Amino acid sequence: MNNTKDQIERFITPLSKGTTDRCMPRRGFLKTAAGAALGLACCLPAVRAEETGTDGKLQPFGNVPGRWNLASAFSDEFDAAILDANKWDADVPSWADWSWDSRNALQGNGQLRLRMIYEPHMRGSNQLFYKSGIIRSKETITYGYFEARIKGCRVFPGACPAFWIYSHGPETGTIRYSEVDFVEMEQNQFNAGIHRMDCNLHTRVVNEDGKVVWIRPKQNPALCQHVWMAPWDPRDNFHIYAGEVTPETVTWYIDGQKVATAENRYWHLPMNVTLSLGLRPPYERWVENGSPVAVAKNSTGIGFPTEMTIDYVRVWKPSKT
Repeated sequence: MNNTKDQIERFITPLSKGTTDRCMPRRGFLKTAAGAALGLACCLPAVRAEETGTDGKLQPFGNVPGRWNLASAFSDEFDAAILDANKWDADVPSWADWSWDSRNALQGNGQLRLRMIYEPHMRGSNQLFYKSGIIRSKETITYGYFEARIKGCRVFPGACPAFWIYSHGPETGTIRYSEVDFVEMEQNQFNAGIHRMDCNLHTRVVNEDGKVVWIRPKQNPALCQHVWMAPWDPRDNFHIYAGEVTPETVTWYIDGQKVATAENRYWHLPMNVTLSLGLRPPYERWVENGSPVAVAKNSTGIGFPTEMTIDYVRVWKPSKT
């Protein structure tokens, strides 16, 4: 930490809209000389940041119904010196103009930082300009409650911090691909600005004619597109982004409050828990019925490197008792 203010910021962030008069400690109680020096001790609630049940088990943050059991294979406080290679893969195959590089997944001081750098390079015959970080769980999960505490990156627009689950592997049956985006922030879709939070669904299915087709926010916005306008800038503080996936519904939460829900028609495949910092316009553009491509004339090193910060990721399965 560079100074006293930085020390405090790591432990404290405003709660969701309507409760900004309180502060939330990162883990457990916070009683530090630095906090007293800044006069912040009076705003700390006399409760733990984590939600715990009568049995002492860690529970999802906020107004989330049900009882849950933490799934350790997908959960990480990032307190170790290096990324847990038994849980996470940071060397994920690149796609389109997104160049993933494990050197941009950095862990230390109790946090994971996913970085994007300006580094012109070739992949095949394609000239590309940026490399960034991603982590993906080695195990898969279909249903559960997914939660991460994230601070956005400074570059805007052009980089998208994201927390999501998606399937990859053999494609058989009528549902070929499942993706649930618990949050994609800073996308600036439709020039909506920094406050837009995208909570979307994507799938590929076999239609009645036997063709494999995409169903995405553009094709079916009523089902797949969900937007919440935050009253704060996601770059300024940590916030808790979460979602619950059941066989019947997908529900999104931000800072413990429900912000959207959708029918679960197609999202039933085993999926990997993923955190990533992906490229966005103006540094790329989408080709109709295709994939994003780099925009050389807009690509620049100004503002880079940039990084998103993850305090923790926690995943639960429903308790059977």
